[in-house]
Amino acid sequence: MSDPQHSRLSPYSNRGQGVFLVLHALHLLGGSNAKQDVIGCIANGGWYDVTRHDLPPYEGMNEPKYHTLLAWARKDCYERDWMLKTDQKDDWSISRDGRMILESATERYRKKEWDVRKCYLWKPDFKRSIDPSYEPSPADAIRPEEMWKQYILWT
Repeated sequence: MSDPQHSRLSPYSNRGQGVFLVLHALHLLGGSNAKQDVIGCIANGGWYDVTRHDLPPYEGMNEPKYHTLLAWARKDCYERDWMLKTDQKDDWSISRDGRMILESATERYRKKEWDVRKCYLWKPDFKRSIDPSYEPSPADAIRPEEMWKQYILWT
């Protein structure tokens, strides 16, 4: 099993996009937060492009799939020391390293080293908040579960 400290997390994977959303929310909320605070911030901000595929729970779970994805993103942050390690249950707090990672990632998007167009889980207004030059276009990535629509259009 690879050490999460050294494993790469693609900024374009579901988990990578979720990590950015979680860190961004934690940065804005500040202090100590509960899972529902973070999910509420993301939902109220209209950042996550929730589709019908995100709403049913995974088998054995009782929350929408996208809530579970964000919880996994929290785990990724925690394992990489991007969140503070506390003994408190349901404590979501960004660490200094987490703030530095968020700053660095935001800068990479703004300098076009990374492309917000590839972040299919993010809504256009959120993409624009990260990269002010962003405008929606046909070059935007399509969610993998929605690719079948493109196939139908091409045939």
